[in-house]
Amino acid sequence: MQLKGEELEQLKVLWKEYGAQKRSIPKDLVSFRWQLKGLLESEGDGYAPFLRTYQFTHLGKILVGALSLALFNRVQEPLLRSELSRLENSAAVAVAAGLSCAGERLADLQIYRSQLRRILINSLYFLEVKASGNIFYKIGITTRSIEQRIGEVQRDVRAHFSDVVVNLLGLWEHRGNVELYFKHRYQPFNYRIGKLTEYFCFPNVKLILNDLYEMESKLLGDVELDVLNYERQT
Repeated sequence: MQLKGEELEQLKVLWKEYGAQKRSIPKDLVSFRWQLKGLLESEGDGYAPFLRTYQFTHLGKILVGALSLALFNRVQEPLLRSELSRLENSAAVAVAAGLSCAGERLADLQIYRSQLRRILINSLYFLEVKASGNIFYKIGITTRSIEQRIGEVQRDVRAHFSDVVVNLLGLWEHRGNVELYFKHRYQPFNYRIGKLTEYFCFPNVKLILNDLYEMESKLLGDVELDVLNYERQT
């Protein structure tokens, strides 16, 4: 969902001043465009529009990084399946009708299937990195064994610190979709190590672990299995 930078900053301010404080947002602070996009919803009396107030929807909370990882998955996964269904129907209609755009619609469908497959074949990992008396945390995704990835992380960090020890704190299969939202949600805690950008410093990592472990295990349904099987056959 695309928003201008200024709009996103305005929403962040509204969340800080109202949403995070569990306060209702006054009508005169709300853009009708945000309502159309499903970012804010009315909670007031329909018979008195001038008294109407608003609150953030789950979609709105995602934009400001305020939605938990578990709820993020519950919101995003149906949207991913819905978009796949839309593209499949669009391609099927174009092919059946012999439309000139059939090739383009089939290509769009193939690109989207490939994007979904990348999400599903990747596992999300969360690491603790102890280096020269410092403690960092790393989020990432991998299609390989976690032991291989930990070895690479150790080599990367040793270019900047000595006495590096890496511990696995969590691994979630088929959760490649979570990495980017995690980085967005916890961006204020991002800690750059040279050119390495996926590291964080958390004052209370237990809160982060709770957020991660509240996610349900991803069980592949028929739609996801079809995507994986289709890619193997092509």
